[in-house]
Amino acid sequence: MTQHDSNEHHPLSTHLDPRGQARMVDVGDKEITARRATATARVRMSEATASALRDGETPKGDVLATARIAGIQAAKRTPDLIPLCHAIALTKVRVEFELVPDGVLVTATAEARDRTGVEMEALTAATVASLTIYDMLKGVDRAMSIEAVRLEEKAGGRSGHWVRDDLSAHDHHHHHEHAHAHDHSKPAREVFAVDPAAFVLCRTPIDAAAVRARIEDSTVGAICLFYGVVRDHNDGRPVTLLEYEAYDSMVLSEMRRIAAEIQQAYPGVRLAATHRAGSLSVGEDAIVCAASAAHRGEAFEAGKRLIDEIKARVPIWKREHGPDGPYWVGWEDARCVG
Repeated sequence: MTQHDSNEHHPLSTHLDPRGQARMVDVGDKEITARRATATARVRMSEATASALRDGETPKGDVLATARIAGIQAAKRTPDLIPLCHAIALTKVRVEFELVPDGVLVTATAEARDRTGVEMEALTAATVASLTIYDMLKGVDRAMSIEAVRLEEKAGGRSGHWVRDDLSAHDHHHHHEHAHAHDHSKPAREVFAVDPAAFVLCRTPIDAAAVRARIEDSTVGAICLFYGVVRDHNDGRPVTLLEYEAYDSMVLSEMRRIAAEIQQAYPGVRLAATHRAGSLSVGEDAIVCAASAAHRGEAFEAGKRLIDEIKARVPIWKREHGPDGPYWVGWEDARCVG
């Protein structure tokens, strides 16, 4: 077998020339389709540095605004940084930040209509935004680390949707493809991908505008937002403070599972939700859910179902404080003392 024949059968043969050397893939014959990818990264820092960032007391000015611009610029310059990437006419790049007690969670989304995907653009944006945060804060905390840079979701192209989840759309796709391989009488089942970055558990005040931004799109005709607000009473008892306890991975997994079910019932709907944990005062948002669709009826129904299902199914434990002391809601025999 010649070297050329060997490459033609190698899984990476499109990236190699007949001599086995790297080359840019020819995408000229590929179909132009809508492409989207989301990547995340985490900048871990001391609690003192995170507090200074949250309070706007950093020496170099607005850290996150600078990092956002850097991430967007980096996405556009990806082919200059990664040798074999194609130049893509990006239609949208979004870089978002979530402040957590030990740092910043960075989420970058890139979109385009092109012949090849935008995974590298999203990853580059998340990475450079994280590097910029480090640069802006290194004078006060050189021990910061950039961790878990990874692709969370991609959509479009021949391979379809993929999401980083145990029950990802990618896994479902291959399961159903195998199940119906010999049954051509059954139509292919459509896959409804859930954007993992659209579902967040936070311990700081919820940014409702950020929740909405995750489901905004130039094609939608309606957006509905649903808020869960801490009340000053519940079941006849006055409430002065509310506490939520949760295991992050369990909460996020169940929220994504709920969203997948709803998106299957309402094709074309996009969903997002942020739930807060920790201590909340009366009047603060405990949860914000968003739904977008072509028509307001679908957006309203899907959004209402999302917040109702999250309240009923997601494993978050609630403790109310009042004049008679704290109570675990739903556990009337578990009166907390002190």
